Amino acid sequence: MRRPAVALVVLVLAAPPAFAAAPAETLAAAETAFAEGVARRGDSVNAKPAFARAAAGYDVLWNRGLRSPELALNRSRAHRLAGNLPKYIAALHEGLAAVRFARPLQVELEDARAAVQFPLDGELAAQCRPRPYTGVGTRMSVADAWVIAGALWLVACAGVARFVMTRGAVWLVFAGLGAAALVALGALWIQDERRRERAESLPLLIVADDTTLRRGNAPAYPPRLDAVLPKGAEVRELSRRGGWVQVQLPGGAIGWLPASAVIACDG
Repeated sequence: MRRPAVALVVLVLAAPPAFAAAPAETLAAAETAFAEGVARRGDSVNAKPAFARAAAGYDVLWNRGLRSPELALNRSRAHRLAGNLPKYIAALHEGLAAVRFARPLQVELEDARAAVQFPLDGELAAQCRPRPYTGVGTRMSVADAWVIAGALWLVACAGVARFVMTRGAVWLVFAGLGAAALVALGALWIQDERRRERAESLPLLIVADDTTLRRGNAPAYPPRLDAVLPKGAEVRELSRRGGWVQVQLPGGAIGWLPASAVIACDG
């Protein structure tokens, strides 16, 4: 289940000694706590505190800027095994904000969302289920995109060169296909970036516990929806006032939640 944080170890060893000592010790403690939790998997009462300690250690490393797909996966799974679904989902979002093309994190987020107790039907079901985001930027890194773009550019140039040398129309078609593919890749990437910017223009919050979405920023206001928002639901922050936060659900509904009922994703 758990993947070794190889990239993290490399970062720690490559860091200056004054900075590397504490992260190395934190990593060792987190790994030990995770192993302790795995050893006690048959006893959830004692296993969960061990996983919680591991998650806390991974959180420290993540917040220090030692970010890698391996650490993001270990961190999120430690929160899940500690029984903290909202933190599990938040950690996955933070991991994808750092390495959005990491397929294991994308799959893990789909699994995490499946664990949220969304209603099967009704207004709340339509409003609070997150819309999966797909695009070229979720399938390849920027480096991969540059490599593919470079290869397509070489194909187009080679086709033009062969056409000049042989005057064969087939080479001109070959060059045109390479150029068209290059333009298509660029257009898809730009469109993907614009869609992502719109989707992520508002801060993401995760509901920490089953909570009623209200029409105003006080308990006296009536509920906005008939059912409570389940813990793990994802909402976008619009504003804050008097210890309350105004949020928008994926379906577009707007209401108020106590600020203590949500956790922020530090993307």
